[in-house]
Amino acid sequence: MKNLQERIEAVRNDREHGSRWLVGETIAILEELASAPDSSPEERLAQVRAAGEELLQARPAMAAIAGAVRRILQASGGPAGMALEAARLREEYERAPQAIIAHARPLLAGTLMTHSLSGTVLEALHACTSQIKRVIVLEGRPRYEGREMARRLQALNLAVTLITDAEAAIFLPECTAVVVGADSVLANGDVINKAGTALLAWACRGYGIPFYVLCESLKISSQPWTGDLSLLEEKEPEEVLEEPTPGIEVRNFYFDRTPGELVTAIVTERGFFNKEPLSDFR
Repeated sequence: MKNLQERIEAVRNDREHGSRWLVGETIAILEELASAPDSSPEERLAQVRAAGEELLQARPAMAAIAGAVRRILQASGGPAGMALEAARLREEYERAPQAIIAHARPLLAGTLMTHSLSGTVLEALHACTSQIKRVIVLEGRPRYEGREMARRLQALNLAVTLITDAEAAIFLPECTAVVVGADSVLANGDVINKAGTALLAWACRGYGIPFYVLCESLKISSQPWTGDLSLLEEKEPEEVLEEPTPGIEVRNFYFDRTPGELVTAIVTERGFFNKEPLSDFR
């Protein structure tokens, strides 16, 4: 495969795409390695395993990447079996949003607020356009992916209001609900998502507004929250303060943890996740 290391590094360092694209790219890398025609089965097996180990560590906040890698590496039948499992997983993952939409449709009406750029949320809002009055979008510092979310929603003929993250509480009282995606759902229902999600969920609790999470079941992790901040992927301080200032420490975590008790419902393609044993849910 050409540029294998570059593709893995792109997954590791990507700042532009949501987890849906990153999971798709992870599956594609392993599927192509497992089915490469110009190498022996032994070489393919070694390459898939080596790439898989790198990808497992690439994005700590994104459980679906690790889940996809493990599922492919654990497939029986050597490289051919891994390639078949990757293809099967890719098809399941591509179909998941439509099943999520079917479960979530009754929840997505009126004026909604969202945070970050989620492909799953984007598809769901598009599917429910006729019952949505307006979508209020937080801009998503420090890289402002909310601006792109707002543009895409507007292109789908939804009425959109773009606000700064700090304005959320001003607009929450006019919202029917808040809907976000997720990068991971931990074993107890805690949600790892774009930094600012937890504050938004706490504000929803204060205003009595439902807080919904839409995500694929592949994002559900058996991992509990341990307080390990490396799971939240800290990035360069220059994204927050371009010119360093002596005496000022700058922190820039891309993700935060929303306690499960703040989440009204987590909607997956398999239905509503309600903290039942993961072995029963998957």
